[in-house]
Amino acid sequence: MPSVAFYTLGCKVNFYDTEAIWQLFKKEGYEQVDFEQTADVYLINTCTVTNTGDKKSRQIIRRAVRRNPEAIIAVTGCYAQTSPAEIMDIPGVDLVIGNQDRDKIIPFVNEIREKREPINAVRNIMKNRVFEEMDVPDFADRTRAFLKIQDGCNNFCTFCIIPWSRGLSRSRDPKSIVTQAHQLVEAGYKEIVLTGIHTGGYGDDLENYRLSDLLWDLDKVDGLERIRISSIEASQIDEKMLDVLNRSSKMCRHLHIPLQAGDDTVLKRMRRKYTTEEFYSKMQLIRQAMPDVGITTDVIVGFPGETDEMFRNGYELMKAINFSEMHVFPYSQRNGTPASRMQDQIDEEIKHARVRELISLSEQMQLAYAEKFVGQVLDVIPEGTSKGTHGPGKMHGFSDNYLQLIFEGSEDLQGQLCRVKLTKAGVNECEGQLVRVLDGTSGAAV
Repeated sequence: MPSVAFYTLGCKVNFYDTEAIWQLFKKEGYEQVDFEQTADVYLINTCTVTNTGDKKSRQIIRRAVRRNPEAIIAVTGCYAQTSPAEIMDIPGVDLVIGNQDRDKIIPFVNEIREKREPINAVRNIMKNRVFEEMDVPDFADRTRAFLKIQDGCNNFCTFCIIPWSRGLSRSRDPKSIVTQAHQLVEAGYKEIVLTGIHTGGYGDDLENYRLSDLLWDLDKVDGLERIRISSIEASQIDEKMLDVLNRSSKMCRHLHIPLQAGDDTVLKRMRRKYTTEEFYSKMQLIRQAMPDVGITTDVIVGFPGETDEMFRNGYELMKAINFSEMHVFPYSQRNGTPASRMQDQIDEEIKHARVRELISLSEQMQLAYAEKFVGQVLDVIPEGTSKGTHGPGKMHGFSDNYLQLIFEGSEDLQGQLCRVKLTKAGVNECEGQLVRVLDGTSGAAV
C-alpha cells in the first residue's frame, strides 16, 4: 500500500484543504503516515502570509527531501501559488501546484512516478472564478466540523498578500454546502464552523444569494445544533445578517470580526473599508440583535506611521467596544505588499511594548466577559478530556459563546450537547459543573 504524509502550515483553511487532499489519496488506496516517517509521497501545504511563512515552508520541504530522497515531494498552498519558481529551485521537489487544480493531484503524482520529471502546475489564480469543490466528510476532532464555503478575497488591504495567493472571492454552490452539512450531521457532528479566506464575502459572486440566505438554509438542517462563522467583516453585517443573528436559534453567540486598527488614519492607510465610528456603531447593533454575544477580533500593532496618539485612540476604542478576546499581532513587513514599501516603519521594541499592553487589555476583557456568565447554564459540546493540571475525570469544550469550560464528566460525553453551569471565571478557561446532557432530538433550550 503506498503511503502519503502531510505537513500543513498556516491557517484553518489550509488545514481544511489538506484534509480534502487526503480524501483524494485515501480513495486511491494510500495510507497516511506521520510526516516524520518514511513515505512514498510527501505533501507540504504552505503559507505565505508573512516572510517567515515562506522561510518555514522551505525548511519543511527540505526536511521531507532529506527524510526520503526517493519520495515524490509535492508542494501546494499559498507560497506555492505566489513563488512556484523559488520552490522548483529546491532540489528534490517534484510537483508544485497552487491553490487550484488540486483535484488533479493524483494524475500528476502518477505521471511523476512514471517519468520522474518535475511538474510546475501553477496557473494564474487571478483568472480563476470557480470554487474548487473538495469535500471533507470527517475530521480528527470529533466535535466541530469545518465546512469551507468560500475562497479568495477582493479587499487588497495594504499589509496583505493573500489575494495574490488565493485569487479573487469565489463562493461555493449553496446546494453543495447544504448537502455537505447534512452529511456532516449524519456523521455525528452537532456544530459546523463555516470557513473561508473571506468568509463574510460569501455570495459576492452569486445572483441574489448572500451569507444570510445560506445561514437560513442551514438553520433548517435537522440535527445541526450550532452554526459558527469563522470570521466576518463589520461591513458585511447588514440588516439581513442582524435578523439571522437575532432570530436563528442555531447561530452561536460568538462572532470574530477583525478590527486591525482603532484609528481612522491607520485604517485608511491599511485600505480597510470602514471608519472607527462605523465599526463601533455596528458592534452596538450586533449586541442589540444578539445580547451577550462574544465578539473577538484581530489587531495589527505598529503599522507603518502609527504614532503613540493613534495607538492610544485604538486602545480606547477597543476598551469601549469591550471585545471578549483580541488576537494581537505586531505588524510584520510582507514583501510584495504596499505597506512593506512605506517609509515610516515602526521600531520593533515600540511594537512589542504596544503588543504587551493590548494583550493585557485583552486578558482583562476576557475575564470580565467570562464573569458575566458565572452562575449561568451554557450549552457546551465537550471536545475531549482536559489536559493539564485539572486532574483526571475532567472534560473540556466550548460554549456557544466561545468560553472554554472545564468540568467533571466522562469521556462518553464527547460530541454530545451538554448543559454546564459556569462556576468560576478565568482568562482562557472557566470551571463549570455538568447539569445535564441533552438528548439528540430535543436540543431546545429549557
